Formats: sequence, structure tokens, C-alpha cells
Amino acid sequence: MKTFIRGTVSALLLGAVVIMGAPRTASAEWTAPYDAVLYELTENMSLRALQNGKRKATSQLLGFAKEGTPLCPSALANGAKFCTINATGFDSISMKSGRGQFGGTVTVVGQGDNPVDSPEAVLAQGRFSGKMDFSPAILGNVPLGSVDGVMTLNHGAKQRFTGTFRLPFVVPIQDPDCVKQNGPAGCPVLDYTKPMYLVDPMTFGVEYVDHSELAIGFPTVRFEIKFD
Repeated sequence: MKTFIRGTVSALLLGAVVIMGAPRTASAEWTAPYDAVLYELTENMSLRALQNGKRKATSQLLGFAKEGTPLCPSALANGAKFCTINATGFDSISMKSGRGQFGGTVTVVGQGDNPVDSPEAVLAQGRFSGKMDFSPAILGNVPLGSVDGVMTLNHGAKQRFTGTFRLPFVVPIQDPDCVKQNGPAGCPVLDYTKPMYLVDPMTFGVEYVDHSELAIGFPTVRFEIKFD
């Protein structure tokens, strides 16, 4: 997934409205409009597959699920508002259509032998799979993607879910007088905005990437999940 996207959508977002987001960490109350959120910490993409017209990649993700949802049963939450989630995801997408398949494994974890670092004690395990649509990003340079899939936890019943990927991007900053006279293509880039997510494609509303959404300084892809 692209860390920075520049192009058509970036130009449209120059006048975007900033929309404040939901709390990012497990220490806050859950007020987000989705049931779980994962952040892509690392990704390995196959260059050989890319040469053959496919985008194949493996990602490691970390995030949270709201208590009482299929990813965080109340018994696992043990009184907390959240469960911590680790996941490994795989995807294979056509570069012609922007569509393909995804799947992977998910683990619910609690604090183990180190109360300072991220939780690591395995409480539950599951799998997920489904269809992925990354045509907005691949074909339209719009930093969004979506999925429609199913998940099982501890070999339980299948749970349907939908998800939205929000890719971080920056907007180039150019001299407004130069742009007025020559157009964007004729002016040098002086700097870039802070990384942000597109949260409302209709109004080009954006939300700045929060400090807690960085991984070793890199803005992360945000994956928002809603269960049916």
C-alpha cells in the first residue's frame, strides 16, 4: 500500500476540510463509528508478481476491536473496552481491474510477560478471507480500498464484515502566485503537508494522521472494520 499518493486527488484536497477522528489507543473510550481498527506496520510486496500484472503482498497489522464485537467477545475483554488484535494479511490484486482476493490470520492478545510493550499473550485465534477492491487507489489515484469478507474466531461461526482501507498521503505545497500564472505542472514543489487520510470522498474531507498512527515514524495504512 502506498505511503504517499500524489496526483489528481491531491490537487482536489488542497482546499479540504479537516475532520477530527476517533480515539486511536486502547486507553480511550471507544467512540469510533467502526467495530475494529487495524494499522499496517509492515508490508512485503512481490516485484515478480507486479511484473505479471498482479499485486501480491503480505502485511503485519496491529490494532483494537470494540468489546462485545466478534473480534472481542466480552469474556476475552475481561472488563476492558477493547481487545488488542494482531493480524497477518495476504492479498492478490489485478493491476488491470484493481480487484482481487485477501485472507489471513488474526490473534486476540493480552498483556503477557512484559507490561510495557504491546500485548503478546494469545487469547484467541482466527482466520479471515474475502474479496478486495483497490480500484480507487490503483486505477483512480484515490487513497482508498475496501473489502467484503468473513471471519471465524476459535473455529466458531462465520462472521461477515466489510472494511475500508485508508492510505496515508501528502499534498504538495507550491507557490500560489506561480500556480496562478503557470498552473501546478509549471511550479516547483516547496514542501508537503502533514500526512493525512481521506475520510469523505464526496467532500474531500481529510483527517491528519495522528502521532499514535505512526510506526517507527512512518504513517500507517488504517483498516476500519464493521461487522454485519
